[in-house]
Amino acid sequence: MVAALKAHAAWLVNALGVNRNPLRRPIDRVTAGITVLLLMVALVAVPASGLVGASLHTDLTQRAAESTDTTQPVTATLTTRPALSVAVAEAYSQDSLSSTAVVEWRTGLQSHAATLQVPAESSPGDTLTVWVDQAGNRVPPPASAGSITTSAISAAILLLLVIELACIALIAGTQSLARRMSMRAWEREWAFLQHGGTWSQR
Repeated sequence: MVAALKAHAAWLVNALGVNRNPLRRPIDRVTAGITVLLLMVALVAVPASGLVGASLHTDLTQRAAESTDTTQPVTATLTTRPALSVAVAEAYSQDSLSSTAVVEWRTGLQSHAATLQVPAESSPGDTLTVWVDQAGNRVPPPASAGSITTSAISAAILLLLVIELACIALIAGTQSLARRMSMRAWEREWAFLQHGGTWSQR
């Protein structure tokens, strides 16, 4: 691996060199230039992904704060026994098993009800906490600090991986195409020499 990297670095230096080299063709210089550009993009992607993750963390934290200001937790009461719920498409999967029950809660003078997922051992009269908006309708709870951090880090890592893999694929594709073009050029040059021509040194 180290030897391959050293050989690749030596090729880049030679391809981009200002000295005259009869074995270097214009396609080599172009390919090396594109390779260096993509390597710079891959390098810049590291801090850029970190900035995107930090920005996302700030945005999610702000949204969670706004959600906390406009929602509130209330105590809901089970009014029915839990019923086993099985997704039809996953009837034979243990992961698809869940229990649901009707729960009720009050906000002011209004009563609300919904069918929610509850522990299988629950009984009517048991209570649980749900989050509601200003109208009393059930909403997802605000994101926790841990989940926000996890989401931001995951997004940054995913973005970095996508950029790095794209750069690697483009470098490999560019160099592969350049090699094929160079080989065809060498074949044409060799055929020309065999028929009495003079090497162009290009």
